[in-house]
Amino acid sequence: MPSILTRILLFLSSYFPLSVIFFFLLLSKHRQLAIAILALGGLGLLGISVYFRLARRFNPTSITVASVQRRDAEAMSYIVSYVIPFLAIPFESLEEALSLGVFFLVIGILYVNSNMIHINPMLNLSGYHLYEITVESGATYSLISYREVVRGETLSAIRAASGIFLELRS
Repeated sequence: MPSILTRILLFLSSYFPLSVIFFFLLLSKHRQLAIAILALGGLGLLGISVYFRLARRFNPTSITVASVQRRDAEAMSYIVSYVIPFLAIPFESLEEALSLGVFFLVIGILYVNSNMIHINPMLNLSGYHLYEITVESGATYSLISYREVVRGETLSAIRAASGIFLELRS
């Protein structure tokens, strides 16, 4: 299971596209804040890359897929939270900036504590897909995979978090 630091980095990576948007919107009036926001998003993106590289060293588990459903649409519902910050974009006052900061802090805590690492638009943009699978024992898990998964195949995967597997790429 990923450490709290890994989950925080994965959360930050999930907002990387938004950090790029904020960077451009804030660059002319709040240069240092724009750079800091972009750096946080970039740190998360780097974190996701390092995590996936390190995952290859973990002990994989063989799992046989009894049933499979694609769940990529869950990442789209996560994008809805991108819309809310645009209500407070001007950053004309400290109160607006702090309010937006509190919003992201609450979303971050929920994301990290709920092990929502699999709901991440950057995973989708990187070519990964999200599946809900049932294994032969009848247990149901989320699976992050780089390829299409079909019923009946046996996968080599690591437990990325409680109830979430990451298929290892060959």
